[in-house]
Amino acid sequence: MIIQATILILICVNVIATTNGTEMNCVPLIRVPRNSVFRAPVMTKLKINCTITLDGCHRNPRVSWCKLNGSECKALNYSHHIRTERKDIKKHEWMAFLIFLNISMEDTGLYRCKEGDTSVSHAIIVTVTDKYKDEVSRNQSNTHDDLKWLGPYVYICSGVGLVFIVMTVSFLYYMDTHKKDLILPPHLYLNSDLLTSVVYRV
Repeated sequence: MIIQATILILICVNVIATTNGTEMNCVPLIRVPRNSVFRAPVMTKLKINCTITLDGCHRNPRVSWCKLNGSECKALNYSHHIRTERKDIKKHEWMAFLIFLNISMEDTGLYRCKEGDTSVSHAIIVTVTDKYKDEVSRNQSNTHDDLKWLGPYVYICSGVGLVFIVMTVSFLYYMDTHKKDLILPPHLYLNSDLLTSVVYRV
């Protein structure tokens, strides 16, 4: 009985030592590019991701997601609205996904991917846009683009109009300053101060 108990204790100690040694050599690495931004219109599906590598580990990744609220990253409550997925890339490397099935304006914010309790990714920026505002903005932009071809013609017409006005004013000024120099035949006289009509004297 004592021999059996001793053997059992030795087996437990050996397993614990092996496990601890393995975990000590386990180095989780999470890769998310800095300033990653994901945009989606409201009421659509959005999938964000992070890459996890477990060098020297003999286990699957323990992935969780959180949303930043000030300095605290609060764990997400998964529901019909949000779920997670994981895909094998190669040995000891996985792609973890956070999926918004029907994204809302409230989902806008900063998210982080976590492996275990210690390894945390850079923040991922999620921006949710209003479909209606985007369509109005796009339509206004398209209308502006459609009218771009009118620009050169407007400038040309404005220039021609300006030249015409300057020439007309110059001509009227010239006529006004030189009307005294006009020599009329003896049988003609001016009807008024302005050179508007000529009356024949019978």
